[in-house]
Amino acid sequence: MRFIGREEELRTLEAIYRRDGFQMLILCGRRRVGKTTLLNRFAEGKNALFYTGIESKDDENLREMGRAVFAHYSLENAGINFRSWGDLLAYITSASKRSVADRKELIILDEYPFMADSAPELNALLQREIDREWLKLNLMLVLCGSSAAFMEDAVLGEGAPLYGWRTSRINLQPFDYLTSAEFVPSYTEEEKALVYGLTGGIPRYLCLFEDAVPLEETVLAQFFDMSGFLYEEPKNLLRREFRDISLYYAIISAIAFGHVQISEIAGKTGFDTAKVAQALRKLETVGIVRKDSPILNERNRKLNQYVLQDGMFRFWFRFVSRGIGQIERNHGEAYYRAAVRPFLREFMGPCFEQICREYVMHRGVAGDVGNGGTRTGKWRGGDPLKRCPADIDVVGISETDRVAVIGECKFRDETAGMAELAALRDRARLIAPYAVVRYLLFSLSGFTSGVAAAAEKDPEIGLVTMEELYRG
Repeated sequence: MRFIGREEELRTLEAIYRRDGFQMLILCGRRRVGKTTLLNRFAEGKNALFYTGIESKDDENLREMGRAVFAHYSLENAGINFRSWGDLLAYITSASKRSVADRKELIILDEYPFMADSAPELNALLQREIDREWLKLNLMLVLCGSSAAFMEDAVLGEGAPLYGWRTSRINLQPFDYLTSAEFVPSYTEEEKALVYGLTGGIPRYLCLFEDAVPLEETVLAQFFDMSGFLYEEPKNLLRREFRDISLYYAIISAIAFGHVQISEIAGKTGFDTAKVAQALRKLETVGIVRKDSPILNERNRKLNQYVLQDGMFRFWFRFVSRGIGQIERNHGEAYYRAAVRPFLREFMGPCFEQICREYVMHRGVAGDVGNGGTRTGKWRGGDPLKRCPADIDVVGISETDRVAVIGECKFRDETAGMAELAALRDRARLIAPYAVVRYLLFSLSGFTSGVAAAAEKDPEIGLVTMEELYRG
């Protein structure tokens, strides 16, 4: 399988690996984001001790890692078992000291939370071995985990035994829309955007979409068939993170259907506000939910909204959850054609806005859209002149020279025209004192001749097609 993306992360890993002395890297990231794939790529060509933890309550991790350690350092002792984690770590120390002096030792412990959960003493023992011995060695230790809460509390928290020994940290993020498109290079630009909307840029989900297989065929097979990988994926992920998923399921469902503030979510789910707030914090930690604060209005808490950060969750709870009965009676395709396909472009609205914001940030850094691209976001607030709520889909600001780029996004059949441009120009006053230097219209279906003519005459107007978005 072709390795896609992660160039920056690989450069960071290689730079840390080349440093002399002891280094400890913490690699975090939600499940399915590609941590193990990245580490496997990084370990290629290196003499790495690589062990992946097992979810077990007994000594299985000690036994299995012991085998991996013996296989790595001394094949002739492959039948010996360690009595304790202290003995295993001491053996690694002894074996590392015998290694070639100028060779970097590389130890990768993937799914480390599983190991530490089955052996609560492991954190303290590892800290002791680092303090006494490994700080003297030319060794790189990588601790990787999907459990965000565990990594924050037990590894990165100030009271944790390993706190302070970390020299670097990578929080692995989903791919952006351009990198996601590399998985399906032959798809149309609209199909590439849909793939991004359905997967949220999560590598494991992107791998399910084959360039030679029509998009709709994959969607039907993965979401609307009981044998599909994504049919039960949200429930499986929630069960991995939470003991009782009923509260979290209800909250995610409420957000998927437009209930975006805590009071609304509590009212819809029937749970009290304090319990909902606590659950939302946990959902934020695992990367499913995000608290969205409007750019330039971040201090106004009343404007905060909770949105589903994970595109797959947003699609599943919007469409799949309502069709389970039909899917389980083998009517998934009929349900998709009647209740899903007609609403896909509407579903894509928020995702398309995100794509356009990524475009503005990318182009802003390159200096191609009229400002330096310090920050991008969506503006929400009140229009004091019209005395009504208002929003701006895309706002890209440059803090240094106090200028902004604003944009309107249309993922629909109709072309965008002068009405959209006039509305965008009118909203420019809402982000004062930033001076708007560029007005951008983003459209799936192109633009009217009138607005195209206006853009020809006025350099402040930019018309961005799907082809331009994916030009890179």
